[in-house]
Amino acid sequence: MRRVYELGPFRLDTEARVLTHDGVSAALGARGVAVLAILVSHPGEHIEKSAILDAAWPGLVVEEANLAVQISAIRRALCVVSGGEAWIETLPRRGYRYVGPVKEITARSGAPLLANRKRTNLPESLTSFVGRERELAEITQRLATTRLMTLTGTGGLGKTRLAQQSGAEMLDAYRDGVWFVDLAPLGDPALVPSAVANVLQVKETAGQPLLTALRNYLRRRETLLILDNCEHVLDGCARMADALVRDAAQVTVMATSREALHLDGECVFPLSPLPLPDPRSDAKSIARSDAVQLFIERSRQHRPRFDLQAERARVVAEICVRLDGIPLALELAAARVAVLPVEQILRLLTERFRLLTSGDRDLPRHQTLRAMLDWSYDLLDDTEKTLFARLSVFTGGWTLEAAGEVCSGAPITKDDLVYVLIGLIEQSLVVAEEDGDRYRMLETVRAYASEKLLSGGHANAVRERHRDFFLALAENAEGKLKGPEQASWLQCLEHEHDNLRSALEYCLVPASGQDAGLRLCGALHWFWIMRGYRAEGFDWCLRLLGIEAIDKPTPARAAALEAAGVLAYHLGDFQTAGAYHQDSLEMTRELGDQRGIARATLSLGDLRLRQGHAAAAESLGEQALGISRNFEDSWLTQQSLNLLGNVASAMSQFPRAQSLYEEGLAIARKRADRVRIAILLNNLGYVTFQQGNYSAARAWHEESLAIRRELEDPGGIAYSLSGLGDVALEQGEYSVAGALVRDALSIRRELGDKMGIVELLEKQAAVIGATGNALDAAQVGGAAERMREEIGFPLTADERFRHDRHMAAVRAALGDDARFSGAWKEGRAMSAEQAIDISLKSALDRG
Repeated sequence: MRRVYELGPFRLDTEARVLTHDGVSAALGARGVAVLAILVSHPGEHIEKSAILDAAWPGLVVEEANLAVQISAIRRALCVVSGGEAWIETLPRRGYRYVGPVKEITARSGAPLLANRKRTNLPESLTSFVGRERELAEITQRLATTRLMTLTGTGGLGKTRLAQQSGAEMLDAYRDGVWFVDLAPLGDPALVPSAVANVLQVKETAGQPLLTALRNYLRRRETLLILDNCEHVLDGCARMADALVRDAAQVTVMATSREALHLDGECVFPLSPLPLPDPRSDAKSIARSDAVQLFIERSRQHRPRFDLQAERARVVAEICVRLDGIPLALELAAARVAVLPVEQILRLLTERFRLLTSGDRDLPRHQTLRAMLDWSYDLLDDTEKTLFARLSVFTGGWTLEAAGEVCSGAPITKDDLVYVLIGLIEQSLVVAEEDGDRYRMLETVRAYASEKLLSGGHANAVRERHRDFFLALAENAEGKLKGPEQASWLQCLEHEHDNLRSALEYCLVPASGQDAGLRLCGALHWFWIMRGYRAEGFDWCLRLLGIEAIDKPTPARAAALEAAGVLAYHLGDFQTAGAYHQDSLEMTRELGDQRGIARATLSLGDLRLRQGHAAAAESLGEQALGISRNFEDSWLTQQSLNLLGNVASAMSQFPRAQSLYEEGLAIARKRADRVRIAILLNNLGYVTFQQGNYSAARAWHEESLAIRRELEDPGGIAYSLSGLGDVALEQGEYSVAGALVRDALSIRRELGDKMGIVELLEKQAAVIGATGNALDAAQVGGAAERMREEIGFPLTADERFRHDRHMAAVRAALGDDARFSGAWKEGRAMSAEQAIDISLKSALDRG
């Protein structure tokens, strides 16, 4: 016996997994039936979302959005009866309740869904169907209103499996069944009718074309016909589908293809890779990803006890990301779990086409990663093959302009390139981003295309054009980052960061343009600083400056030396920064580059001030200001005024500092240089804070913070948060100060900014001490003191006064000099990470 329910005029058969209305199957898939079954089996009761998910998706971790999709499908099925959509009530943030008519009846056990082989030839699946719940629901919904649907996408995305699953779930919606036609073995489009006739067992009649016989046979039948792997016989499939849709009114055609059939009325359903996890998330969050669920499910076929504990979860997530969420690639990688740990699988993905092969003799020829891509590549014409290979030089995507500059050339003209690109998009080898003029390849596809570029013998020429294009872009951006277009150019460089990395990597190849690499470092260093890539940028500078072949005075080398010095300074490595600044200054003098001399002098002045040498910094600032005014260079002038303002502030000459900052701010506002406006606003906030004007200081810092958030400048955001924390701390707003300083410290930690970390640890020590945890405050203060000594970063006189006052309060709170000294000594023995952890934890405990 099986459970069957009458829901008014509907009948729900839970074993057959079908909902019928007056004997006709409703367009509701197996998941929807399972959701409806759990609701109607408890009529009038509130069922929590978690209970429904466990019942309808047993053993799987799925997003709640999947449940919402199925509830929507159920309501659409029920709404054919007046008021039927209201039979499912939503209980906000809790679950659902069935309130419609229901009566349980008994029925004899029925056969499994696909057991009636007279109505389908769909193959029985030997593995579970994982993911694609949303796509499955959408396909079954659309099939109720469309006659022709084509699932498109690159090979390996699971188009065939999804089509088969959709057909299985819709079987009872078609009186004469669902029929699957595999076209992969065909070599001639003219053979498509024969393949269909063979499946439907339609015999050819003398004197009558086979297509006519098929049309006559299907004219009186209600059938779903699945045409699989259409791309290599596209014309034949299009003629077949067009004829059936026009002449057989109850036939629905579903096709799977790399490319659409391009017919009137065709509903194209592009299939994307499976949703990817964030490798930085915890194991529970990672497990929710469809890509991860597929990997785990298939891995357990080879290792039944395979689990997703914390460390393994992050490795599995990285594997899924590296494989673009392509189901075929994930299944092949999961098969390797039988013989390799996941860490080794991840390392070997650099040779993915060797690793991801299959030993399963039953798999079709194109069901290995390389053969799948060979299949798609062989369908391209020669021009498409050329562009496909050349486009592999881009990492992280490209614009149409970039493709035209880098990839045109015989046999592809710039004017023709867009049309060849369209062909690659239509054949699912290139993805067009939805939100603008940007295109990309899945990484697995790009790796294959890169092999074709290398084997073609022209890789270096294409890579040189790629390098030159992005060098020009970076040097253009360098000037734009000093004016009103900063935000858009920062975003542009962010979009192209992977391409810029690739260009820099190519510059490291012997005889591949090392001078270009140095120019890139000089042009990009402010982008690296503002967007938090300081350590990476410094590493690029070191690698390119270390090439002996270009160890000679050039403007590019001088600029790269300055860039290396500025990046080392922002990383808190003052000794290294000083050496690079001095080398840059000497080289610009040798070259007679006055503006270069001014830039190097300014950088050296900033460093000397941080090292506590205010008089030396003032002299350097005056030299830079003289050069910049002589050349009427407003950008260098505002920078020089800012340095001199910092010197005056460090010497407690606060009115003079404020005047210098305001003069620099006026220039920056005239230039619409929002980066420098934000810096000078922040400095004005600091100097007005020093003079006791807290309300003005808060206003300056808040204005600065708004600009820095707009520019997505993490380092700048941390500076502004720190300034606001100073104000809150001095006004006794300890919880506010703690939150501000905690957020700033988290950013500085991520950036590896030693100077910022030291300053913020001292502020956090003051907050922690003021809120009752004097022991932690003393330890954090001791750690900060040792770090200052290591960096060579002394407190200014005013900073020393305030710091000593806060630590005196901590000492008094402990009530015992020996306890304070002991905690301070323990702090000095801590690593920076230990001190940060204590600081953040203590602040959160008090928060």
